Amino acid sequence: MANPTTARPQKVTMACLTAGVASVLVLISVLTTLSGWGSLEVREQVESTLDASPVTGTLSVDQALGWLRIILMAAGALATASIVLAVWTAKRHRGARTGLTVVSLLSTVTFASMGASGIIPAILGVMVVIFLWSAESRAWFAGREHQQPRADTDSRQVAATPVHTTTTPTTPTTPVAPAAAPSPVRAPEPGAEGSQPPPAARPYAAGPGSYQHPFPGPGQPPAPYGQQPSAPYGRPVTLPRPRPLITAAVTGTVLSALVAAVFGLNALIYLISPTQYAEMLANPPMFSASEVQELIGDDPQGYARQMFLLSLTLGALGIAGAVTSLGLLARKPVARIVFTAVAALGMVASVVLAPLGLVWLVAQAACVVLVWRREVTAWLRVGR
Repeated sequence: MANPTTARPQKVTMACLTAGVASVLVLISVLTTLSGWGSLEVREQVESTLDASPVTGTLSVDQALGWLRIILMAAGALATASIVLAVWTAKRHRGARTGLTVVSLLSTVTFASMGASGIIPAILGVMVVIFLWSAESRAWFAGREHQQPRADTDSRQVAATPVHTTTTPTTPTTPVAPAAAPSPVRAPEPGAEGSQPPPAARPYAAGPGSYQHPFPGPGQPPAPYGQQPSAPYGRPVTLPRPRPLITAAVTGTVLSALVAAVFGLNALIYLISPTQYAEMLANPPMFSASEVQELIGDDPQGYARQMFLLSLTLGALGIAGAVTSLGLLARKPVARIVFTAVAALGMVASVVLAPLGLVWLVAQAACVVLVWRREVTAWLRVGR
């Protein structure tokens, strides 16, 4: 049975860390927006959003501001609750895990309804729920040891193996005649070696066919030195991949694939039509005209070119991250070094793109910590 000192599974730690960091970012964004509530910039953002949405004639600006204020307050309350629940879930509280699951599902539905901008937060919410209810997480919250699937498979195979029993048929007994008295053994006469019986073909008490003469006959190749003539006693033991390595590889592959897809799509749109791409950047939703003018300046085409180069760089970095994450499973020590170098570049890019890149910064740092754990190092050394 597990005790309170049982180590917390890596999936529970990753789920609590992801939920906590994402909730902190949402809370900071909500507080920043509410602190400037009533300003002209907020009103201009709402007006530009209503002009680009199909509900322009059914909802006024004042009504939209009222509903937006309620939504922001609800989002702040959910973010605060998620932070508290993440802390207590990490402390092995079952009710907190259920509450964090409900909040994560609500957040996932909310972000998914926002369209393309909410795809990544929605995927992170699904990942939190999956990690919280994995097999090792359920075993840890239930207070019992997690049974490895390989051991379960072996036990089921052993249980399913039929046991063959051999029965010796009984034969009717017949009276046995008394044995004759043994003849006396005489000592061999000197010089009578030819009268000795030939040596036995196999040692005494050896099973039929279980012995092979160690010295080959004429015309036969000699057996290798130190090799038993019979079959080997067992197969070489292979260690399974450590769970921290699998977690880091899956997390790195998924996040890198998302980055490569999003920024690669931006670069592709620019290559197809640079003019339309510049127009799309010049009319972003939820941004006022003054903010757009400050961001783009007087050269929309130059800004679009800069965004294309940035998207191309980040897309290539995402592809490299996905490839190096999958390379961790190849059991090559150099793959871990390359993965760490690519993750370091990704963390630098995440800091530059803050606060949007803080989620990737935390995820990449966690993956680097996981791949440099002791069990991963031992697994890589065995594979040399």
